[in-house]
Amino acid sequence: MALIPTVGRRSLKLRLVVGLLYLALTLGAVTMVYPFLLMLGTSITSEADYTDFRPFPRYLTDDGALFAKEAEARFSADMLALNRHYGTDFASLRAVQPPQALPRSAAVRAVVTQWNSTRNYFEGQVRKMDAVKLPYLDPRDPHIRAQVDDWLEFKKTLPLTHLHASYAGWTAAPSNAPSRLLEYYRAELMKRYGSIQELNRAYVQENDTFATVLPPLGQEERREWNPPGGRRGEEWEEIRRGMPERLNAVVPVEPLFQQWLQQVRYEDDIRALNAAWGTSYTQFSEIPLTEECPEQKAQAADWEEFVRTQLSPRYIRVDASALPAWRQFLLGRHRSLATLGNVHGREYGSLEEIGFPQRLTAGSAVATDWLEFIARAAPLSALRVDSVETRYRNWLKARFGNVQKVNERYGTQYASLLQIRPPLYLTDWVYVKEHAGELRRYFALSNYRLVLDYILRHGRAVYNTFIFVTLAILTHLIVNPVCAYALSRYNLKYGHRVLLFLLATMAFPAEVAMIPSFLLLKELNLLNTFAALVLPTVANGYSIFLLKGFFDSLPRELYEAGIIDGASEGRMFWKITVPLSKPVLAVIALSSFTAAYGSFMFAFLVCQDPRMWTLMVWLYELQIASPSYVVMAALTVAAIPTLLVFVFCQNIIMRGIIIPSFK
Repeated sequence: MALIPTVGRRSLKLRLVVGLLYLALTLGAVTMVYPFLLMLGTSITSEADYTDFRPFPRYLTDDGALFAKEAEARFSADMLALNRHYGTDFASLRAVQPPQALPRSAAVRAVVTQWNSTRNYFEGQVRKMDAVKLPYLDPRDPHIRAQVDDWLEFKKTLPLTHLHASYAGWTAAPSNAPSRLLEYYRAELMKRYGSIQELNRAYVQENDTFATVLPPLGQEERREWNPPGGRRGEEWEEIRRGMPERLNAVVPVEPLFQQWLQQVRYEDDIRALNAAWGTSYTQFSEIPLTEECPEQKAQAADWEEFVRTQLSPRYIRVDASALPAWRQFLLGRHRSLATLGNVHGREYGSLEEIGFPQRLTAGSAVATDWLEFIARAAPLSALRVDSVETRYRNWLKARFGNVQKVNERYGTQYASLLQIRPPLYLTDWVYVKEHAGELRRYFALSNYRLVLDYILRHGRAVYNTFIFVTLAILTHLIVNPVCAYALSRYNLKYGHRVLLFLLATMAFPAEVAMIPSFLLLKELNLLNTFAALVLPTVANGYSIFLLKGFFDSLPRELYEAGIIDGASEGRMFWKITVPLSKPVLAVIALSSFTAAYGSFMFAFLVCQDPRMWTLMVWLYELQIASPSYVVMAALTVAAIPTLLVFVFCQNIIMRGIIIPSFK
């Protein structure tokens, strides 16, 4: 009989009541679904947008947000490296935007540099203007396209010394975060060695899996850094030569010079620099690092000090005219050719056999001598800056001849070639626009790919979990029904006491029994075995209580008929009780599955050998050193099996809950 009669349904008041009920149910459903959607949304984010907490991240529809994610991945969330490459001053990843067609805040920044007394006011205005979404540059513009195409053509001419491995090539990268560089590097090593054991023997390392292997990432901007030698360093250079162009980023040197001038030499006072140099720069980012030493006295002094004491030798070219000075420097430093040969690891018959070093490696005496020579003894007239910027300007000059032709091709208004900077900002924006669909798919799946790769390649997580869950279900379906059947079929005087004892175990948290169970298993030498995982939970008080209640509700006439037919208790159990108890047994099986699959603390306690770790233990290990968005992806992956079980077994679960309530 319906709760609301047909006549009552025509009443406006009842219709409003029903509508409110449906609205309340809908809101309740939303409150349950929305947190799950937030988890899914966060699981496909990264450092740039994980704090947005949106069910659908903005980068799925917004190219500007997609550019910020690509920039974050390319520079491994290192804002200093990002701003150096782009010539920007973004304060955080959330502020990163593509190149804009109307940079309204540029005029305000110029004013800020001239009136320091009102700096706070103008900086506030700059932040407000930057918050406004302005139109982005159109990558289809032929002038922009020409700049990017020419830059990519020039980039092919650069040696490895002027390139830096991006996508995890900076120290700011969070551990256990997706990285295209690491994926490529590890895949190449797997092709070369096949197994982690062979790799460890070759590199003299102790990696557990390929997921823990890291490349010898460079710090090319540091003066003292040199690439590692040996087999690992040589193979890393081979791999870098074959990497896709996108995985190699250039190393801009001019931002280092500008930063040194601003922070060390002139202490953020552009007017002091202009007074010393006789120039009219409005900001430090306009200052170029020339290839040769300038003629103006103050500029020459600053140029020389930076090149000799700050710039990496990788970006310094020493003219052949300095070779005699190099030989005399070595002889004066080491006193004799014999001593020099011992230090450098080679024999010199005469000074004429000594040449400039061709390749500097970490920790070598040659690298130390070369640094000292540049700093103290190299003739100033022989020093040249060999940076990406100077090479690019020389390439443009050789191709176009003068700045006017460059302006015609690029639609720019440069006054001289020294004003030209590599179009790194534009190039990345064009790349994002041309590969938007591919990038969206990559970012949406990268966290899940990392989690699955970690699970499948670490230990035997999937195998151990499958065996553990299977054994848990089988033992629960054998032991608990037999125990409940005995309590139900036989009127034992102490039956209620047994049942009370079993139910009493439910009054204590499972953690209380962990230590006694651990000590008992240790005495029996069962630690780090499947028996240690399964045996302590074979008998479950709640399952026995539930099954006994259901068995008591079965008609006694069925058993009397079985006895008349001569059936044994075992036969009646398997032929009468078990078939009628399938819904309840299904609930017991589902409970066993969820308990075994989600077991973490006890599984880690009794199986401390990584070879016996289950899925949950490995996911916990992953989460320790992972950012929150990877953790969300791991939780989603872990929830999938349980979700599928409950989605496809709803009817069985409901029958198991409802049927025991009927007599």
